[in-house]
Amino acid sequence: MQTAKGEAEIRVRVRRSPRHLLRKLILSVIAVYIVVVTYGFINELVIASLVKVEQVQDGVIQSTVTAEGILVRNEETVTSPHSGTIRRIAAEGERVRVGQVVAQVAIASLDSSNGVTMYNIKAPRSGIVSYRFDGLESVYTYQNLKELDLNKVEKLIAEYSEIKSEGTVEEGKPMFRIINNLDPVYIITRLQNGQTLPEKESFKISSGSGDKLFKAFITEQTFFNKPNQILFKVSYYDNWLMTSRKIKFNIITERYEGPVIPVSALVKKEGEDGIYTIYKERVKWKPVTVEGKSEGKAVISGVTPDVKVILSPEYVKEGVPLKIR
Repeated sequence: MQTAKGEAEIRVRVRRSPRHLLRKLILSVIAVYIVVVTYGFINELVIASLVKVEQVQDGVIQSTVTAEGILVRNEETVTSPHSGTIRRIAAEGERVRVGQVVAQVAIASLDSSNGVTMYNIKAPRSGIVSYRFDGLESVYTYQNLKELDLNKVEKLIAEYSEIKSEGTVEEGKPMFRIINNLDPVYIITRLQNGQTLPEKESFKISSGSGDKLFKAFITEQTFFNKPNQILFKVSYYDNWLMTSRKIKFNIITERYEGPVIPVSALVKKEGEDGIYTIYKERVKWKPVTVEGKSEGKAVISGVTPDVKVILSPEYVKEGVPLKIR
């Protein structure tokens, strides 16, 4: 009886063993699958939260040198023929033609029914009207350009303060000036603190606000035989270069326009520059050409405006699934 019972127990154990192993195997596979899926889901969520994606946008990057300059213009000062009260006809910055009445001088007169005689003051040439003076209009002329040592010029400027021709005027005193805006403006400037400019024939310049750019040609790189003193010639300009004698301006040494991205978003592959973008919910490397870099930004070409660039490429690899929610 004991022998028969032992054999039965052995048969039961043998019969149950394969099923038990299979069940364990299936449970193990399911557990591994759950772990893998869960890990992938969590990993994707983590990556998606870390990765920053931005659509490429056009912009401008540039490098500038800040400078101060002295302006020399082709202008003519008109003085008053009489002492009296000024009445402006043309506004500050208005362009007038030769012979046009720019202002009037009113003087007391017994010969007039209203006790006032008006004298019309006409423009001796075509150009832009300005009622602002610094008293140095006869010094800063084309004829004197080669003699304008910047050190002496700055001393002269310090001795004069800008005045405005308003209210009353004395006989022989300036009323207005006419600036020939069709002739170039010259800017004498000195670079400071060891600053240098690249070897170019011309640069773009702008005012402090930098909203407009004007082309400035280098006439002399060592003006007055001084290595840090430059003479610029500007042929096309606006009122910014017509009023003051001394200006602060920016010299743009490098300027690039186009799609702008952070330099940190660039990813090199086999020595070629590129970016990570998203294509069909996967990370894809796209080659680009770097046109220029400045202050941590780069202008690139080879992309369309709808491309989205991954700004944090250190968190992804090419081919990795990525859904940006």
